[in-house]
Amino acid sequence: MTRWLDFSGAPPLLIPTRLLSQWRGGINPATGKYSELNTKAPLTDYDRACASAWPGRGVLPIADASALVLYTEYDQHTWHAPHNVVACGSWLPTEAELVAASWEDPLSWNVQDTDFFLVNSAADGAAGLRADEFMEVRLAPGKYVIEYAALEGTYIGCFHRLSLVESGRCAA
Repeated sequence: MTRWLDFSGAPPLLIPTRLLSQWRGGINPATGKYSELNTKAPLTDYDRACASAWPGRGVLPIADASALVLYTEYDQHTWHAPHNVVACGSWLPTEAELVAASWEDPLSWNVQDTDFFLVNSAADGAAGLRADEFMEVRLAPGKYVIEYAALEGTYIGCFHRLSLVESGRCAA
């Protein structure tokens, strides 16, 4: 059975596991308190994620690595490892639907880590997360192309496919 995470409209974030404690979500680093969303003058990690994710996807630097922020209008998200897809919208398409999808809007992402968490970008990683607030994702180090597809049929949803195009620890 597929496990789904509810992010209540916040962009999904793929972050290296070792850097989760540095991600503060909606916490203002100057005050240590929750701050309302402000994409015009970002103060928080969540502000930066939302500004980066609209209108698509973005790569955010964190320490010596980066996180991938994904835009979606859906609340439910999962990692579908067999196809390296982040699914948004409470359903998984068939393999035939994924093959026939119109994948567009490519974005490059260089990955040096192998262990990631799929988390709500509004979450405060430093405060710790409950088991139902994240999903483990394993990726091979290298250069990825992330593409987007919106699918409609019996259900609707959007999908972000990660394709490894250059493997290795030192992707350029």
